[in-house]
Amino acid sequence: MNSSKLRYLPNVISSLRLAAVPVLFWLAYHQQREPFAWLLVVAGATDILDGWLARTFDWVSRAGALLDSIADVLLVIVTLFGVWMLHRPVIVDHSAVIWSVCSIWFVVHLSALLRYGRLASFHTWFARFGLALFGVFAVILFFYDFVPWFYYAAGAICFLGGVENLLMVLLLPTWTPNIHGGLIEVLRRRSVAR
Repeated sequence: MNSSKLRYLPNVISSLRLAAVPVLFWLAYHQQREPFAWLLVVAGATDILDGWLARTFDWVSRAGALLDSIADVLLVIVTLFGVWMLHRPVIVDHSAVIWSVCSIWFVVHLSALLRYGRLASFHTWFARFGLALFGVFAVILFFYDFVPWFYYAAGAICFLGGVENLLMVLLLPTWTPNIHGGLIEVLRRRSVAR
């Protein structure tokens, strides 16, 4: 396979993550805890792999950033569905965290859709760290047990990452993917442009 075709490998990997979403929904709905957990781990690993390949080999594309964002959002949704189906007390007894994180990210993506006509795809370090913590929380939950302090820490980071992304949507006039430096980078760019 030549290198020009390899540049699409991150998009193929993101597509595989997307393809895992309906399977994960089915597994959670049918109370298949262990297969759900293992497929979730594999899907999470594809998120790490596609990003690493895209950055390492400069295979970054606007389409890839959008595809990755869609796959991330759907993976989070199916993970929450899995928690609801397989560990319902976590959501029932600790709903404030879920509602606050889901609400801020709903506002982020709705704002981006209204402003840019597409989802936010900033992939900031803060948001990625929050998503990674949420993934680790899910793995711990499905393979071990509920660890409240980790759940609250992951929720706080995810919420703050959402606030950062919302501020970026408000500050950036055009859709701009992959601003890893986050709000600080946006503010720096604005000060240089003046």
